[in-house]
Amino acid sequence: MSKSILIIGAGPGFSTGVAEKFGAEGYTVGLISRNTEKLQKLANGLEAKGITCFFAAADASNPIELEQAITELKTRLGGISVLLYNAAALKSKDIWLETPDELAEDFKLNVAHALYSAQLLHEDLKSNQGAVLLTGGSLAKNPNPKYGSLALGKAGILNLAHQLNQRLKPDGIFVGTITINGFIRTGSPTHSPDILAQKLWTLFQNKTNVEIMH
Repeated sequence: MSKSILIIGAGPGFSTGVAEKFGAEGYTVGLISRNTEKLQKLANGLEAKGITCFFAAADASNPIELEQAITELKTRLGGISVLLYNAAALKSKDIWLETPDELAEDFKLNVAHALYSAQLLHEDLKSNQGAVLLTGGSLAKNPNPKYGSLALGKAGILNLAHQLNQRLKPDGIFVGTITINGFIRTGSPTHSPDILAQKLWTLFQNKTNVEIMH
């Protein structure tokens, strides 16, 4: 069984905590985000901890770039056993000021391409009896009109997690989401990347609940 995790929407907060946790558990790590320099910095930090890491730059809102990056990392990692979709259109904009086109574009990044990524990796995840993990947030249940599009996106992620958990269970693929209720800060006694990564790891290990909230 391949032990590797692909993180889409890699950054210096929660996703790095997850990469470090899974890496410490023997997983090889793949990273996708838009900025090559930032990816290199993240990879250097992981490799300094003894974690094997590969990365590919891609805009997760662009399906062609996303597919190319996923295909490249599948080859370099020798297959994918866990997908973490952490990408989102992080913006503050009043829901009343959103246009239909803007909402549709944000939805692609926030939700639709999480599904697309899982579809692209389906055979790997099935053969490895793997998992799809989705990063959720409290806006899914407590929407704020100042973050209208993101709130809709996080509600979509929660709904998608429940649907895919049912749909992919017969294939031996676990799907779950962590709903993060708070600001992620290094050194936080409750919401540090390390603490949240441990919560996600527990969800992944237990495979009993679709959602964990913290």
